[in-house]
Amino acid sequence: MSNSEKMEKILAGLEIPSANGLRGSVTLVEAMEGAKISWTSSQPDIITQADQGAIAKGKVFRQNEDVQVILTATVTLGDEVATKEIPVTVLKAPKSLTEADFRGYLFGHFIGEGDENGEQIYFAVSSDGLNFKDMNGKKPILVSNVGEKGVRDPYLYRSKEGDRFFLVATDLSIYHRGGWFKNEQNYYDASTTGSPYLVVWESTDLLHWGDAKLIPVAPQNAGMAWAPEMIYHDETDSYIIFFASSIMDPKTKYKAKPNAIYYVATRDFVHFSETKLFIDNQTDGETDGKLREIIDTTVIKIGDVYYSASKDGDNAEANGGIRIMRNKNLLDANGWEKVLDLDELGLDLSGVSISTLDNGNLEGPELFRYNQKDWADPNVPEYGLMADQYAIGAGYLPLKTTDLEDATNSKNSWELLDKSKYSFDQLKKRHGTILCITGEELERLENALG
Repeated sequence: MSNSEKMEKILAGLEIPSANGLRGSVTLVEAMEGAKISWTSSQPDIITQADQGAIAKGKVFRQNEDVQVILTATVTLGDEVATKEIPVTVLKAPKSLTEADFRGYLFGHFIGEGDENGEQIYFAVSSDGLNFKDMNGKKPILVSNVGEKGVRDPYLYRSKEGDRFFLVATDLSIYHRGGWFKNEQNYYDASTTGSPYLVVWESTDLLHWGDAKLIPVAPQNAGMAWAPEMIYHDETDSYIIFFASSIMDPKTKYKAKPNAIYYVATRDFVHFSETKLFIDNQTDGETDGKLREIIDTTVIKIGDVYYSASKDGDNAEANGGIRIMRNKNLLDANGWEKVLDLDELGLDLSGVSISTLDNGNLEGPELFRYNQKDWADPNVPEYGLMADQYAIGAGYLPLKTTDLEDATNSKNSWELLDKSKYSFDQLKKRHGTILCITGEELERLENALG
């Protein structure tokens, strides 16, 4: 192709996703097919056109009414220079939410692998975060028609602006694969020949989710991309999507690096950063320095500290558990430091069916904060940590704490909830997600889905 033909193709493909209704910041691409691209904004106070200190270009500032902005791209390819104007509509800012608005909880999950509907998305709701009711007649809310046509390990996230919701999940169907079976290298095949994609849906009301979309995230030679979650990162004005991947040796088919946690950054779920390491394998307690697998990471920010909980160690690996770590710099893979393993808390397990709170019994931890109305003391935040009792197929085991750093439970801040204090209704809750929702959203869900 000549430069003129290439330029025509570039200009035709240059778009701003959701240009007719922007709710969040945009990606202003700087290069495409060998061309350099610069941008100007007709209203740089609403959509920034250049980096301004800590404010990256493409950041959107929503106003008290809809505003149209013209973004102009100048494309340079060799001696060819052309421009393209892209009109975008920045939607009016939503009402700010307060603690008093949050009155309920939405639980998204899958239920099992026994039939083609088990690995799909189910919803349950609760007004107190402890007693949930299954929705939609116990039928799936979302069914994947992309990738492996199964979705597991869902995560729900409210956008930074508050009026969008994302649901991201593992693209995996054990049912369609015929079950869990091991390959010649003695690995579970789904962990070495798994999908490099994640599945994502987007909604503005928690009821209408549009089409499922596959997003490419896995690092090169990855065996899979599992158990995604996401969190907004102020410093880069982007969403950080993190997940577990193993790195395979393409020649030997053995793992060149055990499962670790990786991430990509995005603003629009169309353009993604390169994949980078998020949390590395753990080696403490190992006399030979062996790397332990790590999967199923969840992250919550409290003050200026990020806390993660992960399944540290494969099912049979010694010295592993459900590990909580902390980090002040979310994207510093070397900044994570251990806070505790759940089995170090010394909790009374006489009322549960497992003997230890470790990786041999638990996986899929989920961290969330209870709504203020459900705290015992309105001045002391309470946090939930649930883990999937995969080894005995018993669904979720819930814990509560007022202090994630009470490593020995010397303050009695940790509580393993008695069965009389919670109910997950009839559907088994496998590796899921809990989203705090407003009273209006709770009512809307109950009215629509029963």
